[in-house]
Amino acid sequence: MRPDVAQTIKKGKIAPIYILYGEDSYSRGRNADEIMAKLTSMRGGADVNTFDAAESSVDDIASAVMTAPMFASARVVVVRRFEEMPAADQARLIRTLAPGKRPTDIRVPDETHVVIVSSSKTVPRKEVNVAGPNASAFEFKPAYARDARAFVFERARELGVRIDPDAASLLLELAGLDYAAISQELEKVITYLGPGGRKIGVDDIRAAVGRSSSQTIFDFCDAVMSGNSSQALGALADLIRSERQVLSIQSTLATQLRRLMAARVLLDGGSTQDEAATTLAAGNPRMKWRESKSAAQAARLTQTQIAAMLSRIARADVDIKTGAMSESLAMEVLVSDLCAQQKLQ
Repeated sequence: MRPDVAQTIKKGKIAPIYILYGEDSYSRGRNADEIMAKLTSMRGGADVNTFDAAESSVDDIASAVMTAPMFASARVVVVRRFEEMPAADQARLIRTLAPGKRPTDIRVPDETHVVIVSSSKTVPRKEVNVAGPNASAFEFKPAYARDARAFVFERARELGVRIDPDAASLLLELAGLDYAAISQELEKVITYLGPGGRKIGVDDIRAAVGRSSSQTIFDFCDAVMSGNSSQALGALADLIRSERQVLSIQSTLATQLRRLMAARVLLDGGSTQDEAATTLAAGNPRMKWRESKSAAQAARLTQTQIAAMLSRIARADVDIKTGAMSESLAMEVLVSDLCAQQKLQ
């Protein structure tokens, strides 16, 4: 469990409401499971009620929270996919359960705890601040490359194996920086090696790690950049089925477009595609192939088109965070618009 989360579960410091949010699905999910296990064990057993925010109303959830446990001395109410609930309802739920920061303000019974899990990068900050210590919110941000590399070795140790540094680099290249994907692929490699497996090497990664969600996300981005809406929507569906977070998909697409903008600026300044790729790779030969692709894609677009595409992503982000559209609908409309924009000269 993350240290700052664990700190709030020490005796005498247990928060009535826990809110775990952010794009790192692996760490967020793991901490949520550990919180539930800890709360249950501390109470000597507990009723656990789970709600899907996309299919449950504020009143249904609040009613369950305020109902006394039936089969145990305590209750843990888990609200998953909180990001699917409209922003106004998210705020109302927190306001209903914890309208103030004093101990007497909390409307969650003493024997009950609430765990809210969201893939969104934001929470109803005003309501969380008003709730004070009655609601503990923790953000789980996407990993940086250095953090993800450290996680590879840490997770390998947890699984009882060692991994060669070059093999770790290749694993990150194939699985991306998503902790869940890294863990899944490591488990796959261990299964491939069999009992008493030796140290994981580069050849083992090549043999065992197949097509990952990281590869699919780049297929998705490539399809969008080429204006192929049917291929892009198909890749998007695959990503969502693999539980890739929508906001993470959106963020990766924006990053790719910013890379294209950098390449387009160099091309407009007189650089050839090869020169632009070399500049963007900054002397790293391993990055040259990716930047060459970016330069080729940028050559088909103008700075105006790329800027319009980035602006459209920002609008989709607002639509999702304000509850104007569901995540899946917002992304489907976004893909259609981005592909259509490329036909506008």
